Amino acid sequence: MPHRLPTLLLLAGAFLAPAALRAQAPAGDNGEPAPQNGLVAAPPANLSAHALCEAHANTLFDALDSAHYDAASADFDAALRARYSAAKLKQDYEALPSEYGKMLGRGRPHTGDMGGHTVVMAPMIFERGTITAEVHCNGEGAVSDLRLLPTQVMKKP
Repeated sequence: MPHRLPTLLLLAGAFLAPAALRAQAPAGDNGEPAPQNGLVAAPPANLSAHALCEAHANTLFDALDSAHYDAASADFDAALRARYSAAKLKQDYEALPSEYGKMLGRGRPHTGDMGGHTVVMAPMIFERGTITAEVHCNGEGAVSDLRLLPTQVMKKP
């Protein structure tokens, strides 16, 4: 049985309002929406469910890397956000190095379907282990679940 991180293994079944309902930032120099909080701007609403889920997952991962936890949880649905706040995400994410060591990088994400939902999976590589980050999305591509599952754990020196 894999090691479970406190409240990081989230089981969700609710859906997020479409990204089109979010406020759009003013256009940048290239005509694309300007990044919000220094992060990637909201993806266009005409993307496929897979592409939209990938965009949301990449935004979430980039926000975590930059310690922007409010931005990381911005695409969570209301139910997920209610039971897993940005503050709790911060607490859990910042606790990972105590168990797994310094984060060395993130591998290439892969997208597939699982249980009727689009899932983006990306390895997060630490000094003492690897965690698979799973971002589950609903039919519109919105984030409906987040799971961080240890896939390889090495003993502490």
